[in-house]
Amino acid sequence: MTSRPTSLKEVAIRTDSLADFGRNLRDWLHEVRRISSRPQLERALADEPPILKDRFPQGKIADAWLAAYAEHAASLIDRVPPNWAFDASRNAEDPWFADESASPKLRAFALLYSPLAFKRRNLYTSNVELPLRLRAGQPRKSVDQRRESNALRQRRFRERRREELKRLRKLLPFHATGP
Repeated sequence: MTSRPTSLKEVAIRTDSLADFGRNLRDWLHEVRRISSRPQLERALADEPPILKDRFPQGKIADAWLAAYAEHAASLIDRVPPNWAFDASRNAEDPWFADESASPKLRAFALLYSPLAFKRRNLYTSNVELPLRLRAGQPRKSVDQRRESNALRQRRFRERRREELKRLRKLLPFHATGP
């Protein structure tokens, strides 16, 4: 079983068709649910994905979606979007609607309610999923990270106790005198 992409760059690297792009982007959105801090999300957006327009016919649309998601996600966490997201090559040339068979009313709805980051790139959708669950405090750690952190804390504790014992031994006389 292969792991899911953890960054937009990985989404692009794993993509060879529009269908691949859809699956990889969905998988990345599942991984976004595991992100618990702003720095983690920033890392997932930071690296520039390779350009997809030459890989498959709808690659230009995929490039625009990646840039739109990067800008939209950054705006949700009050961060500056990565510079690569504003590259003009990452804009759709013609208006593109997520539901191509949509009625004129649904298209009007998408025109009205698409997030600015998507409109800016000529992409129109009435639903942008970005399942962020950021929480206050430190980001979640894996079991291995917690074990390593606990082991390090134990080593520091033992070292402090050894130093304290050394200081106490210096203060005590070498041999105790009885009554």
